[in-house]
Order: sequence, then C-alpha cells, then structure tokens
Amino acid sequence: MKDLMAQFKRTVDNGSQEDIQILSQFLDNLEKKQAGGFTTYLSAALGMERERKNDSWTVSIPNTPFIHNNIDIPHGGILAVLLDTAMGTLANSKCPEGYGAVTTNLAIHYLTVATEETITAEANIIRQGRHTMVIEGNIYETGGKHIATSTGSFFIVPKN
Repeated sequence: MKDLMAQFKRTVDNGSQEDIQILSQFLDNLEKKQAGGFTTYLSAALGMERERKNDSWTVSIPNTPFIHNNIDIPHGGILAVLLDTAMGTLANSKCPEGYGAVTTNLAIHYLTVATEETITAEANIIRQGRHTMVIEGNIYETGGKHIATSTGSFFIVPKN
C-alpha cells in the first residue's frame, strides 16, 4: 500500500492538468464500480452509460483524451468496444434465462471522426434466431453525422 501511495503522489506531483483530470474521472468511476454503478472495470474505465430505448440499446462514453490515439482523435479500437458493447448488451437482453450472448463476428466501417463531447452507439436487431443473432450498430453525432457502422453476429450460449 505504501508503494501505491508513493506512486499516486508522484503521478499527481508530476502530472499535467489533463493527467489530473483523467485520473480524477477514472477514480470517480472506480468508486462508482465499487458502489455497483458499473459491472466491469472496462465499463468503469470508459465511463459507459447504457440506456434501453424500445427494442434497441444505446451505450455512451465521454470523448476525452483518455480514449484518444496519437493524433488526438478517438481510437478506433475504443469505438469498436463501444459498438460491440451496445450490440452485446442488446443481444444479452434478448437471451432466455440462463443464457448469454458472445460475439462471433464483428465488422466495422469507420466513416469520419467523432467530435462531440459524448460518443453514443445504438444497436438494433437485424435477425434473431434460437442460437444466433445478427445485430447492427451505429454511431451518430447529434446533428446526424454518421461516425461508424457495424454488424455483429452473436452466439447464444449457456451461462456457467
């Protein structure tokens, strides 16, 4: 614990304003996970917010330097996580009791750069069968600018 506290102090003492802001947001979300506000460390780290809208799900994350790549735009892999999470959340919500859905295929087309403060992916079912589902995911900005489009296949498996 002493080493962790020393590391924390060094990080704060040597950190830029941006470093401190990112660390503060991360710690806020870690505390929310501890209180049950997030189910996974990944969703806490990214600050994911999920919302059911009729037969679709949306998942949003803040567009901060934490998710940016080396050219200061949202990293494509993070957008892939966002899309997969929205589609997977929808797939899992449609599974029968005792079953869950896992991604078997994910195809993404990046169309332009996300520039708004929040990035939101929406997922809708294309086809639902007994053993598989095909779901589409899209990221749009408020003004309608299409950021990315995706399709994913999900296999329905028994939970352990």
